[in-house]
Amino acid sequence: MDEKSKNKPPSGLERVKRWLYAKDIEERASGCVLCGSCYGHGPINPMEDEPGPKTKCPPYEFYRFQRFTPKSRWLMSQRVFHGLDTITPELKEVIYTCTTCLMCQETCGVRDDGYGPWDITAAMREEITAKEGPIEAHRPLLESLKRHDNPWSQPQSERGKWADGLGLKTLGSGKASTLLFAGCSADQPHGRAGAVALAKLMKHAGEPFVILGAEESCCGLYARDLGFRDEYHRLQEKNQRAIKTAGITTIVTACGSCTRIWREYPKEETAGVELLHAVEYLERLVRSGKLKFKKAARKKIVYHDPCHLGRGCGVYEAPRNLLRAVPGVELVEMPRNRRWAWCCGGGGGVPEAYPELARWNAEDRLKEARETGAELMVTTSAVCLRSFSSGENALPIQDLLEFLSQSL
Repeated sequence: MDEKSKNKPPSGLERVKRWLYAKDIEERASGCVLCGSCYGHGPINPMEDEPGPKTKCPPYEFYRFQRFTPKSRWLMSQRVFHGLDTITPELKEVIYTCTTCLMCQETCGVRDDGYGPWDITAAMREEITAKEGPIEAHRPLLESLKRHDNPWSQPQSERGKWADGLGLKTLGSGKASTLLFAGCSADQPHGRAGAVALAKLMKHAGEPFVILGAEESCCGLYARDLGFRDEYHRLQEKNQRAIKTAGITTIVTACGSCTRIWREYPKEETAGVELLHAVEYLERLVRSGKLKFKKAARKKIVYHDPCHLGRGCGVYEAPRNLLRAVPGVELVEMPRNRRWAWCCGGGGGVPEAYPELARWNAEDRLKEARETGAELMVTTSAVCLRSFSSGENALPIQDLLEFLSQSL
């Protein structure tokens, strides 16, 4: 075994074997105890102050078979790890219908010792990819990451087009310790408005910052969540090198999923760097008086919590505080909000592999939003905006950052 292979981080089920009742290891942790809390049909986690809504797992609520629950995905992975079962088409269907909403992580009673149901699912995807390659629907995403450093088959030469005409400085051409990390979706229709708005808001507040432009690479979201572990580490290392050599001390992301992935990077590699989503950064500017919204927007608005920014990063109040800072806004809430917010169905590669599940998920959330009586729904995720754009909806939807920039 060469030195590179020795230092390679573990992947697949080996990575999470402590939680799979593995034998012959010094330290083991609790595996699934079959309580059912992860999909809302079991006893309440005794550590919880509030049980939340009954609906917790999108694929279970759609298919209504228990095998599509986090509990079953954990047990199936455990059986594969111990050689009791093989990888079958039926197992793949269960593993790849997870939308990576992280709700099971939120409620699992054993999650605090490292891993909950969702990460076991991610490890099982890594196992499948290592042994059989990605499922067919995800193959183009992997090939694009390898070839273009983004999942959307966009040539690297076209990266950063979202910033055209904004007069922004790129890393190396301007001196600034703050990096605006736009994310892959910034060059897609569903993400461009948010990235442009963030840049305008930061400029309006007089904040010096730089962007990576054409040199920006994917944070690793799709590689991480779809089981492309080697690709995830490659992108992670590339991004870490970029900020280390440039003296960046603050990274502001336009995408909640990017925030989640950056915060999962090894802490020793990002030491001294503050990782903030745009809403956290802008909230500071509002509190310090550097940013003020003067244009009244007399509307009833509902905010949708993206899974990765909410449950993934614990960011719930900053977007709401920003909305309250806009004159005339009446903020209303959906019954399932904050940590209990219902998923849009756009994560985990589900739209590519199981579009009917993704559409159902989005439409269920849109129905809930309409029932609040809101005139506008805003969110802070390009993934969610893409999901909602494919649903039947009479309610206007907008990126929160774009809405804020229009309120200056």
